[in-house]
Amino acid sequence: MNAAVHQVQVLLARLSPREQRLVAIFAGLLAVAFAWSLVIAPFLGGRDRMRREIDDLRGELSQIEALARQIRQSETDAPKDGAAVKPPADFSVLAFVEQAAGASLRPESIGSMTPARRPLDAGRQESTVELKLSGATLGEVVALLRAIEGERSPVYIKQFFVKKRYDDPSRFDVTLVAAATLPA
Repeated sequence: MNAAVHQVQVLLARLSPREQRLVAIFAGLLAVAFAWSLVIAPFLGGRDRMRREIDDLRGELSQIEALARQIRQSETDAPKDGAAVKPPADFSVLAFVEQAAGASLRPESIGSMTPARRPLDAGRQESTVELKLSGATLGEVVALLRAIEGERSPVYIKQFFVKKRYDDPSRFDVTLVAAATLPA
């Protein structure tokens, strides 16, 4: 290392004062360019990226706050007696969920609907429908949940999974299981 430094010093000593100034200016410009590309630009780019992310999160927060207000409003409007809604004799959970999904969602976001039944005690059965959604917006999902669990609905949400899409953070993949307890 000392030999390389010594060689550079010898080369600089051979140069005229004017050439030495030009080499010093070039070295300074080179140092500034390296400092800009390795330190300053990534720092400023990170700050801009963080600003955009904060703005996106503020937008999502305002949507969530609006939905929370809707939920609080629907909770205050819901009946307080706690009595279960008795379904009609010819009630179909699949038809009910299909109607709620058709009214709340775009048709292309509905992936599948899978009905199932399982017996319960006392001559009752649980009828379920697994609904898979792809690329639904948060508003569509909330509208679907409100349609399914309306104040006079015998259907309830048994399972609910939400996953944000990596390609579009404003859309979600949702799997939910809607169920109702029916007479056998």
